[in-house]
Amino acid sequence: MTMRLQSFAGPYHTSSLGIIFIICFCLLPWTPVLSATSIENDPKGFFGSLWGHSLQDRSDLKAIDSIDSLHIYTIKCAPPLLESIEMESVKLYTVDGKYARALFHYQGEAIHNAILQYLRNEFGKNNERYGSMIRGLSQQYTWRGPETEITVTYHGFRERGTLTVEGRIYAPLFLDTLSENSY
Repeated sequence: MTMRLQSFAGPYHTSSLGIIFIICFCLLPWTPVLSATSIENDPKGFFGSLWGHSLQDRSDLKAIDSIDSLHIYTIKCAPPLLESIEMESVKLYTVDGKYARALFHYQGEAIHNAILQYLRNEFGKNNERYGSMIRGLSQQYTWRGPETEITVTYHGFRERGTLTVEGRIYAPLFLDTLSENSY
């Protein structure tokens, strides 16, 4: 009996170092989520609207796309500004008429640094040791509050970045809508 168990367990024997490697490898994608900085003053919305409110009545926005219950808006006059920082583009998303996400695109390291400074001033200084993830020349910073999650991703080799701000309550609805329409 002992011989049978040893012969069965032999091919499945794994060193403890291998198990630790597998656990670390599985946790790697969760590093930015686990290292998010808490938002000191959650704005409960972004870019002039609260999460869950309609964007249809805003005169500065125009609808640019619609897929079932998902509607995408942008500003009528360009370029979009975040405070005094000039962005390349902005898209505001609603699900079932409720504001759920803002997505900004920008270019250049100077703009990236200005955005980080603005976010640090508004939502709290992030702990760069834990709040950033560097893979080659890519960086990601995350701030998380009870109702809002803010993520900045910058790819240094292309000098391109995105700022994603979403309502944490509406983000799952947004993702569900996208996955339903991907078939």
